[in-house]
Amino acid sequence: MCAFDDIIELAPICKKNNIWLHLDGAFGGCVIFSKKHRFLVNGIELTDSFCFNAHKTLGAPISTSILTVKDKKHLYESFDSSADYLYQTHDQEFNLGHTSFECGRRNNALKFWTLWKSIGRIGIEKIIDKEFKLADIARNYVERNPDYKLYSFHQSLSVCFNYKNVDPEDLCKKLYKKNKLMIGFGTFKNKKFIRLVTINCQNTKKEVINVFKIIEEFVKNYKDILKTIKTE
Repeated sequence: MCAFDDIIELAPICKKNNIWLHLDGAFGGCVIFSKKHRFLVNGIELTDSFCFNAHKTLGAPISTSILTVKDKKHLYESFDSSADYLYQTHDQEFNLGHTSFECGRRNNALKFWTLWKSIGRIGIEKIIDKEFKLADIARNYVERNPDYKLYSFHQSLSVCFNYKNVDPEDLCKKLYKKNKLMIGFGTFKNKKFIRLVTINCQNTKKEVINVFKIIEEFVKNYKDILKTIKTE
């Protein structure tokens, strides 16, 4: 649901009970680059580790995932291998084989580095702010239409909703099968819903609104074959 937890509230609890505090910023962690939205991860410096996927929110090639830890020793304790036939020519501090799952891998960090160098922090910030704006457009559409029900948070890139009394899983599968729309569904606390994730900054308001128009038209034309659920 792309929810942003209160790190400042969680950190003292974790410290008191000696619990590792990890911030999973899969596609929400990118807010660190936005002046407008970085408050959503206030207290990030209190975490033990943090990750985000640049290939999700920022459009970098797959896969471009970043993991940082407060103390680098934990990476060595978890992954370091001392086989004599490995790592014979590089300084240990800069050899990723000592601090990652694989002792040999492609330079995935280069993809994010080139993105950052080409558009800068301000360029990345514009991408993030645009995606949040698209999410607001979608959320406003849902809230203003009585045929929809919103399930997600307002500060989120994931807009979760249902349309009328149509089963969201059945609707998403049939939209795909009929080559009308590819959109996912999710479940949280026994509630099932459609998930519109606005992580493509190349989209416009027109494309976002068109998602809802396609859903509405599809339900109208195929209501006889769509499963229904009980409405609250």
